[in-house]
Amino acid sequence: MTPNSPLRTSLTLFGLVLCLMGPSVQAQSNGLSDIALSAGSHDVQVQAHVLALKEQAGETDASASRIFGGHKAEQGAWPAQVSVHAVKKLDGTPKGRFNSQFCGGSLIARQWVLTAAHCVVAQDGSPSEPDSLKVRSGHVDMREGDLRDVIRIIVHEGYDPDRIDNDIALIQLAEPVVDSSGPVGAIAVQGQDETPPEGPATVIGWGRLEDGKFPVELMQTDIDIFPNATCNAGMAEQTKRDFGGFLLSAGEANRIPMANLEAAYAILIKEIGPALSDGMVCAGTPSGQRTMCNGDSGGPLMVRQADGKWVQVGIVSWNRAPIGADKKCGHESLFGVYTRVSKHFDWIASHVRG
Repeated sequence: MTPNSPLRTSLTLFGLVLCLMGPSVQAQSNGLSDIALSAGSHDVQVQAHVLALKEQAGETDASASRIFGGHKAEQGAWPAQVSVHAVKKLDGTPKGRFNSQFCGGSLIARQWVLTAAHCVVAQDGSPSEPDSLKVRSGHVDMREGDLRDVIRIIVHEGYDPDRIDNDIALIQLAEPVVDSSGPVGAIAVQGQDETPPEGPATVIGWGRLEDGKFPVELMQTDIDIFPNATCNAGMAEQTKRDFGGFLLSAGEANRIPMANLEAAYAILIKEIGPALSDGMVCAGTPSGQRTMCNGDSGGPLMVRQADGKWVQVGIVSWNRAPIGADKKCGHESLFGVYTRVSKHFDWIASHVRG
């Protein structure tokens, strides 16, 4: 939106507020015998919130069919996808598996899972204790598959929880994956400093659905990768509306003259900077009808290459909602933000190959 009178238009729009549909895919044939890293040459609070929501909602019907425009993934379609579980919530029952899941991840080698840093950090910023987590693989249904022990968690040393920058971490499994009760494979990740291609991409996960519930089965949705400027523009416009709503409320409550509110608004919007760093990827749809949401964090953003194989270019990281919105995800012009894997290829390789 490009109003002539930014404050008044924003106030009118905002009022008094203060505060996966893709084609059928074939299983990728990447083997675990190789370190499948490059296709080229070369927050605990979030966890607790998701777990609490899932406990309140209870186990959802496995027939749930939408994740902001997505659909169920076929068994074996995404053999690298894993779910991350809190051990304290596991009780040996299917419902325990459902309630314990809070993030996703992707298997990039026999013993290594790639995920988001905010999934595996304690409140003081230190990595979660390895014995507090388990990784589940081998099935799209959360009640099935193999639970695997974790021996080490490596969080990127540059992770910034305030900007949610360098939101990347590695989980080392206690044992390399050898046997599995279902399809398991590694996915290639984009090489160092390669640019994620704009256009079609796919994101998968067990995150929140449009109805606010969480699925038992893995969901997928087709989206597009956009220039970071697209994300920045949409978020800047929403920030203007949020500022406008706050100023209107504060002004009415405290009888602040409109001229002063206009002046304050002009100062605030002038200082709005880009929300995304060059270590992030912007992806989604302009309408917001297809996107990721709570619980999808750590999962892969993937693009299909000319040879038909999939490569991971991003990690589900964060999104933004208008202040006071009645839903957490799926807002017009507010795209999802993903960690840019190609910025961290050398970092990943230094740990995995080491």
